[in-house]
Amino acid sequence: MGCVWQELAGEGWRQRAVPAGKVLAGGEIGLEEVRFWGLGQEAVLLIGAGVWARVNGEPVLGGVRVLAHKDEVVVAGARLYFSSEAMPVVATYRLAPGGRAPTCPVCRGPIREGMQAVQCPGCGRWFHQADATEGRPGKPCWTYAPTCRFCAHPTSFAVEAAWKPGREESDV
Repeated sequence: MGCVWQELAGEGWRQRAVPAGKVLAGGEIGLEEVRFWGLGQEAVLLIGAGVWARVNGEPVLGGVRVLAHKDEVVVAGARLYFSSEAMPVVATYRLAPGGRAPTCPVCRGPIREGMQAVQCPGCGRWFHQADATEGRPGKPCWTYAPTCRFCAHPTSFAVEAAWKPGREESDV
């Protein structure tokens, strides 16, 4: 799931989720002529006819553009950024039909059907993340280090995003 960051005068940046398979309507961010359709790590920007819009300084031809992480969108005088960053979530692992169980990169143990695990939002690798239960020790493999050892995505479950528009984006 990605998100759109909107710059608000005097207030800084506000984040709005763009869930996969759903549409973030422009009315929700004060721009009726804009829609964001979530595709997971990407989103499609849909612009109304006759509306002036640019992505990374280039015009949006035909009113449609696929957005990638950190793309700047300027439309109707508003400034937005798209982020493909997703937050890590503990989930019950389900093996895909015909697939094979992954190996946790921290403890090197197999991640089996029904185990509590986290799929890294950055690289897609699976890690154990199970609390201790009666007679079984916990497996906090995802939170073992501050970042994923493969892609450096933060392993924190905090609500705070790892990337958000900052000074370098505002000065461009």
